[in-house]
Amino acid sequence: MSAEMEMGKCTPVTGRALPQYDQASIERTAKALDAFSEIDISYGPQDAIAGRIDILRRRCLGKRGAPLPGLRLSQVSQAGKTKTFQRYREKLLAQSAAINGTPNPWQVLYLGLEVRVTVKMMCQQLLRLLEDPYADRGNTDEVKLRVQEFVAEKGVELLFIDEVQHLARDSQDKVDVTDEFKRFLDMGIVPVVLAGNEDSKRFFERNPQLASRLGTPLKLDPVDPTKPAELRAFAEFCHEMDKQLVSKGIFQRPSGLAAMESIDALIKASGGHVGRVCRLIEAALEHAVSREAGFIELFDLAHAIEHFAIPQRYIKVNPLS
Repeated sequence: MSAEMEMGKCTPVTGRALPQYDQASIERTAKALDAFSEIDISYGPQDAIAGRIDILRRRCLGKRGAPLPGLRLSQVSQAGKTKTFQRYREKLLAQSAAINGTPNPWQVLYLGLEVRVTVKMMCQQLLRLLEDPYADRGNTDEVKLRVQEFVAEKGVELLFIDEVQHLARDSQDKVDVTDEFKRFLDMGIVPVVLAGNEDSKRFFERNPQLASRLGTPLKLDPVDPTKPAELRAFAEFCHEMDKQLVSKGIFQRPSGLAAMESIDALIKASGGHVGRVCRLIEAALEHAVSREAGFIELFDLAHAIEHFAIPQRYIKVNPLS
């Protein structure tokens, strides 16, 4: 038996032992991954975050020029933060389109900070998102003023700023950017949601005045398998994922992702973070489809854990090996 098949007790039940990369397999796998990217599943902890964000947006409508509150979120990378924000934005735009006929593409802005960032660079990024034809022109004060003008003109109601852990280190540029966040709130320019990985906690701890303006932190905690309600919600998420894999035409039969052996492996390999679970399932799906399997088998999950989760440092030892 090949090393590929020696994944503990996990051996392939359907399809081939190894992925195939002929033209038909490539097209089939690409189509399956594209269909997977369209899957959208409601999940309680993410819905709770979206609810608190929408409360912030609604309470700040029509209050430009007056001090505004904000929100913050710190969680490990690939936990599902960005997906949660994107999902909220897409739903809000869909609601706006249903009411107004056409959505405002600038209603909610998402900006990911670079490792090296200054106030001017950040403002220029925002101006590009707002389609300012002169985004790269002007000094710092001029681009700051244009951001303020464009935010009002384009009807921006909320600003997501991600990767704020890049501001945790000492430097005058990073202090200036932090002060700019305070200015957005103090001057009532736009409410801000700040997010980052676990290192961003240090950023908020070092900026208590800003942190106090951001209220009770948003939470996207991992699944605790010792809590029945959380385990039940996660099982429902996996069951819905299974249903959509079939309804999207990726597989003809369910993969049993909600079976206890699969749930246990997914939680352990992802640390219980639903964003990482989705990435694991995507990696397992690619492996399954490319070897012409009839569904995602434990064999495919074991492969995804071994070749994706462990190199990503989600986990050290494969629970399926």
